Amino acid sequence: MVYPSKQIFYCLSFCILLGFGRINAKAQALDADAVLTKVLETDQLLPLLIDAAIKNSPQVKMGANAVDVAVANLKVNKNAIYSGASILSSYSYGTNYSAVNNPNGGLNNTNTFTTAQSGFYSLGAGLQLSLVNVINRKHIIKAGQAQINIAQAQQENLNLVIKQEVIRQYQEFKLAKKLLTLSANSLQASQSNHMIAEKQFLQGQITIEQVSGVLTNYNGAKAAYETALNKFQTVYMQLETYAGVNLTTLLQQFK
Repeated sequence: MVYPSKQIFYCLSFCILLGFGRINAKAQALDADAVLTKVLETDQLLPLLIDAAIKNSPQVKMGANAVDVAVANLKVNKNAIYSGASILSSYSYGTNYSAVNNPNGGLNNTNTFTTAQSGFYSLGAGLQLSLVNVINRKHIIKAGQAQINIAQAQQENLNLVIKQEVIRQYQEFKLAKKLLTLSANSLQASQSNHMIAEKQFLQGQITIEQVSGVLTNYNGAKAAYETALNKFQTVYMQLETYAGVNLTTLLQQFK
């Protein structure tokens, strides 16, 4: 059985722990916000986002593969001339004419032909080239090198496009952060005015119309804050997705 005094103690302990947890979470949020504000003021985050976006982009990886394909095709074209080269070898066994068995040479020697059976090896090399291939080889290699240059230029252009897109999203992110801060400050001031107006109304110091006007401003400030918060969250997640990196993890480097 739990006594009432113990129930009160447990309740107070829970409230104290809950209070400390909220204070700690709020302190961490304020610390993260301060780090983010400092980083955005110095733009230290921008180069890291650009590098991450280029590194994690599927289009960049595809472009790198295109360069590799162009390099491989050039090697194939350079080695195509050797397709006309051949090495032939054969082995035969039986009664054959053999100059080796005829040290004196000449066909009149009776040892030139023999009925003895033996094995013979033959080895030869040949080169057969098409005149058209020989003439066009220089141009084929030049075209292959041009394909490599095109692939590399496309890769550089893609990197530039990604860099520009990161800058655009980063600027939107900075703007969203500033607007959210201004909206939060405006909401806090409007909330304070609303609380003061309610107190003054209860004391008969202001009219109902004046309280309604303060309430309207307060509701407008809340709506503006929610809009700014939604915009900030959207831009935040879009930037994370495009760069392929977690911004919270990235910000740990600047603490």
